[in-house]
Amino acid sequence: MKTTLMIKVAAGAIGRQKMRTFLVELAMMAGIATLTVIVALTQGADKQITKRIRNFGPDAIMVHSGGGKVRGPSTAAEANLSKKDISDIRNIPGVLLATPIQTELDMPLKHGSKFSTAWVMGVEPAWQRAWHRGARKGTFISAADNEQLSKVCLIGTTTAADLFGGDDPVGSSILINNVSFKVIGILEKRGQSPVGTDFDNLVLIPYTTASRRLMNQPRYAAMVRVIVSDPARAHHIAAEIKGVLRENHHLAATEEDDFRISTAAHVARMVRMSAKTMGTFLWLVAVIAPLVGGIVLMNIMLMAVAARKREIGLRRALGARKGDIVMQFLSESIMLTVIGGFLGIGAGVGIAFYIHHLGKPISLGWQPFAAAFVFCILIGLLFGVYPARKAANLDPVQALNQ
Repeated sequence: MKTTLMIKVAAGAIGRQKMRTFLVELAMMAGIATLTVIVALTQGADKQITKRIRNFGPDAIMVHSGGGKVRGPSTAAEANLSKKDISDIRNIPGVLLATPIQTELDMPLKHGSKFSTAWVMGVEPAWQRAWHRGARKGTFISAADNEQLSKVCLIGTTTAADLFGGDDPVGSSILINNVSFKVIGILEKRGQSPVGTDFDNLVLIPYTTASRRLMNQPRYAAMVRVIVSDPARAHHIAAEIKGVLRENHHLAATEEDDFRISTAAHVARMVRMSAKTMGTFLWLVAVIAPLVGGIVLMNIMLMAVAARKREIGLRRALGARKGDIVMQFLSESIMLTVIGGFLGIGAGVGIAFYIHHLGKPISLGWQPFAAAFVFCILIGLLFGVYPARKAANLDPVQALNQ
């Protein structure tokens, strides 16, 4: 049977069985739409993971107070990094800078009648260089601000939106844990922090002000951000920092560290491990959903074979070979899955854009469309073979007597 004739016959058969066609297309559309959305979600998540790792910095090392396996930032309540620790870290060859950070999570904020919470960090001027992030508007915290224990702050874009809406916050005052601070700048937008939180929901104040006036921790730093001259040596320098801190903290060989050290490699491993389980589940759903459509297709095609026995018998009586019958039913299956696939891609793209509108990371490249097209062809072939072979193996005489 010629290809054009085969397509014409398949299209005619599909058009005559509107309800069956509708059921197959609905199942395929749901399956392919699910596949498209999940591929877009996983690609978006991969890009977000890459961005989070980049936000940490390949040349950075984070030293946290407190041992154990807690992955978040250390707070002032856990602080145990002394001035000697920081000085010794700065003296390690290959370390460009080491700047202390005092941190408190989810501190209450207020401006006028608006309330919010944010991370509050006490920082020195070197924080800009350590995080490659400065003031988008206004000025950054200065050495004089730290010397004078000034009550000034910079706020992230999320915090600015929460407390000020569309108004300019620079020059206004906010309450941080009921202490008044003047806003001197807005931080550059950054997105997610290395641990996956909103790094724009952030307030920076002078390190000395945080230590002595707000967090009551004048002796120790909660964290130290270290920048190295050669990112390739970050792991080696991290090991040296560990040795220095264990010696300074007088830890015996059998005692666990009372600090944590993270490099870009550690963060990448942590982030990918946390995303692995969810990614596996999503891909499982992405594979199963089209297969369900394939099962529906096979059952509908089996019903079609039963309903079209006289037609099949007539074609065989007129000289059609078994291979022609197989190709006819396979072409119908593939045509149904391809049409359903295109409808599913359209629905999936629409759903993906809606999810993106809700703030979830979505990435639509060529991969979702290629995956959907390949799945359509494979499902049409795999789940169409059995009904096609069953149709071809019908006895022509018995089929004509139906």
